[in-house]
Amino acid sequence: MKDNLSINSNLQVDPRVFLRYILRYWYLILIGLVGSLLYAYYQVRYSPSLYSTNSRMLVKDEYSSWGQEYFLPGMELVSGRNRLINEIGIIKSFPLMSQVANSLKWDISYFKIGNIKVTEQYPSSEFKVNVINGNPKGIFFLKFVDSERFYISSTRDSLSHSVLHHIDQPFSIKDLSLIINQVNSKISLDDDYSFSFQSADAWARFFQSSLTINVENQESSILVLSETNQTPNKSIDFLNALMNTYIQWSRDQNNQIASNTIAFVDEQLRGIADSLVKTEFSLEQFHKKNFSERIFISEEEGSNIQEVMRLEDQLTQRSIQKEFYRALIKTLKSNSYTAFPSSVVFGFNDNNTDQLISRIHVMVEELNQESYRYMKGSEILERKQAELNAQKEELVEVARINKVKVEELIDSLKGVIKLEEEKVLRIPREQREYFNLRRENKILSDLYTFLLNKRSEASIAQASNIPKAHILDYANEYRVAYVGPKKTSIYLGSVFIGLTIPVLVILILYFSNTKIVDATDIEKVTQIPLLGSVAFKKGLNSNIVVSGNLKSIVAESYRSIRTNLNFMTEGKEKIKVLVTSSISGEGKTFTSINLASIYAASGKKTIIIGADLRKPKIFDDFGLKNSIGLSTYLIKKANLGEVIQQTKIENLDLISAGPIPPNPAELIESKRMDLLFADLEKIYDAIIIDSPPLGLVTDALLLKKYADAGVYIVRHNYTKKAHLKSVNQLYQDRVLTNMGLVVNAVQQKTNSYGYGYGYGYGYGYGYGYGYYSEDVKKKETFFK
Repeated sequence: MKDNLSINSNLQVDPRVFLRYILRYWYLILIGLVGSLLYAYYQVRYSPSLYSTNSRMLVKDEYSSWGQEYFLPGMELVSGRNRLINEIGIIKSFPLMSQVANSLKWDISYFKIGNIKVTEQYPSSEFKVNVINGNPKGIFFLKFVDSERFYISSTRDSLSHSVLHHIDQPFSIKDLSLIINQVNSKISLDDDYSFSFQSADAWARFFQSSLTINVENQESSILVLSETNQTPNKSIDFLNALMNTYIQWSRDQNNQIASNTIAFVDEQLRGIADSLVKTEFSLEQFHKKNFSERIFISEEEGSNIQEVMRLEDQLTQRSIQKEFYRALIKTLKSNSYTAFPSSVVFGFNDNNTDQLISRIHVMVEELNQESYRYMKGSEILERKQAELNAQKEELVEVARINKVKVEELIDSLKGVIKLEEEKVLRIPREQREYFNLRRENKILSDLYTFLLNKRSEASIAQASNIPKAHILDYANEYRVAYVGPKKTSIYLGSVFIGLTIPVLVILILYFSNTKIVDATDIEKVTQIPLLGSVAFKKGLNSNIVVSGNLKSIVAESYRSIRTNLNFMTEGKEKIKVLVTSSISGEGKTFTSINLASIYAASGKKTIIIGADLRKPKIFDDFGLKNSIGLSTYLIKKANLGEVIQQTKIENLDLISAGPIPPNPAELIESKRMDLLFADLEKIYDAIIIDSPPLGLVTDALLLKKYADAGVYIVRHNYTKKAHLKSVNQLYQDRVLTNMGLVVNAVQQKTNSYGYGYGYGYGYGYGYGYGYYSEDVKKKETFFK
């Protein structure tokens, strides 16, 4: 739970601190803003203009055509039932787009290349290209010397090195034989030109991707077709050609059944017409031969003849049914099956067969529509084709059974007719011959008339076919709208991005920062109280700052720290202060010297103990020797009087670290150290212990027992949060007590630490990052 709270607190943004980050990295925002403005200028100047062109078309929805078959005979042959969503898919299908591309004949596109933009020349161009031979593809560039000569190349850079050609004369380039002609006399000699070849299939694919189809509203079936293009005239021609092609396609689809019916009837009429001519000729010859004789038939004989003729009419109807089933089976078995008329068209009613035919028509239409969406051989098309084949086989079997039944009825009728004919045979030969001729002629004539009527109905239905779509608004110049580039939107968008990216980068730097940069960082990491802060200033060449100017801001900063230490030690007359830090380079020694100087300036007899036995340096700031010091005292090679050195600062003495011993921790833990502090407390009012860094060695923890208070140095934008967390854990575990923080080398622009004035100068010798690294001979400021 604590970890989650810690993570959440780390992800919070302090507006005040983040604002300082923005001010610190102002140049990133400036770079982002300038870059975004340059990008916006480039986009506005060099981006080609885009135009949106649209048209409107009304498409009949799924049930819009129901009932039209009741107005004209045969309209049931062309009544379509289409779904709007399917029609949108058909409009965007590749086969339909291929028809549109072929009708537009945009095999060659012409362009004029200016200094800023490339402009397509449409519908007219300043020159024409004719292909004599070869497979045209790719793009070519031209440079006209005058209206009679030009350079041509497949790359623009090589135009000046190409061969000079003349107009109206064939030339070869890249396996192509071309002629450039119809050159405008005002053709530009300063600009370059280009032309490109594009096949109809490529245009079809482009149309599929560029075309947008939207339904005007949910309640209507009005489609809005639109295209965005650099050349609005091309969009106008494309949209108009697309609508006309789609309407013609829908007419052809709706006429398919009527066309098949007419073809079927025509085939039957050709056979019947020959037989009818023969019977009429025979009947005419019979009349000529027996013109003078009058043929009378008795009432009984007449009834027999009428019965035979009635049975012959039934036989005719059954023959039509038989021919219907035979033609249906033949059509279903052919690979070119698209549609077939219902039984009602031929004067009888077979609901089961008609339902199967209707179902197959729907399946064929669905398969055709899906073939526009999916590639040949796809799983969906294969599955639908298998379903269609199964349905065809079922209908073939039904038609075969019905055909057998009709043939049985025909055989039965023929038997009955034969019995009735035997009765007719009893009449005289001339009368019987006349009867047979007239009966045969009537059968053929009635059948011929019936088929002619059906053909007429199918022709009327075909001519009366209403297309499933109507054009409401053709695409024209009044339906063209400018799309872009829009200057205001581009500049605003670019500026927004140009500001957002640097701010995000700064935000990443804010969250990725692992160092102490603000008072809020200290508050989030530790509960150790803050004693004060010392501001950073360049140009200092000595750690001794306070003694030279006791009225300076740095002196006030250390007076504030001294006052807070007095509160922490509850006003003790004599005080011992341990000064430490996490790592080298944070200003520990700098703070020890100047804090001791402040105590000395107040009249207190003060001494600094250079307890950093591992890396002694403090003696160098005072210009004193280090041949003897704390280490020699602890090993009993020098007494207290010998190791105490007077500094140039009044009331301030120094015990340097002395030569580096091999066992500093053991020396610090020796009883001789207890004796040292007991003796010093008798002599000095303030003892400042300059200890090694707490984060590197344990010496500071060993020295803590001798101190009344501890000062932990945090260097601004240098000390890592993780180091401060470790010290805070020691503070919470009561390993360190009476500990306070001093923030050193705070930049004045971001100073938000400390109490009172909280300003001053931060300085110190830089140890670097490795405590045991080689001594740095040159003095330098902490914050560079």
